[in-house]
Amino acid sequence: MTKPRIADFQDASRFHLVESFSVDDMKVFLLRELGLNPSAEKKPARLTVKSAISVLIMAGFGGIFGFLLAKSAVSVPWWHIPAAFAGLLLLLPIHEGIHALVFKALGAPEVGFGYSIKSLIVYAYAQRFVMTLRENALVAVMPFLVITTALVLAWIVWPSWGMIWGIVLLMHTLACIGDYVLVRYSIKNRHRTMFTYDDLDERRSYFYEQTDEPPILQ
Repeated sequence: MTKPRIADFQDASRFHLVESFSVDDMKVFLLRELGLNPSAEKKPARLTVKSAISVLIMAGFGGIFGFLLAKSAVSVPWWHIPAAFAGLLLLLPIHEGIHALVFKALGAPEVGFGYSIKSLIVYAYAQRFVMTLRENALVAVMPFLVITTALVLAWIVWPSWGMIWGIVLLMHTLACIGDYVLVRYSIKNRHRTMFTYDDLDERRSYFYEQTDEPPILQ
């Protein structure tokens, strides 16, 4: 597939803007995709049946995982727990670095990093680099796959440090919720020809749908 240029999105006969949001308002997009729908009047968010089931399943797995960790906590040195939280902080630049490497592998010429205090996120971005939703999902999911695999292998190789690996694995998995939402968004819209890009000069993300194929030049 030949991807459009950003200038092409101004052609209303071929593309239309599906949505756009600022980095500071990304949490609104995430809440909506999770089934929590805050209204403009700031009424309490509504929890749908589907999202409630998802939350319960995640809570169930988290509870079982937490129980196993707590059960083993009595037999490990006290410093394993603070070491686990320190390890989680160390994983933050690694996580974002993996995002950046995937951007580069896809051909992004300019990759950088940023943060939003309002949205409580740090992020990697590819400046004005157009991607399909499938490519965007690949960028989103790769840190989870790489880091989860590494932590599971570390748990197998060094089981005596299981408390550290377990806490880091649990907290990192929970911290990947924004990445999961982008993967889910790609799956939900797989029947549409959509493209996305970030413009960090504007601090905004854009999602466009292609509604018509470009004309064939004679």
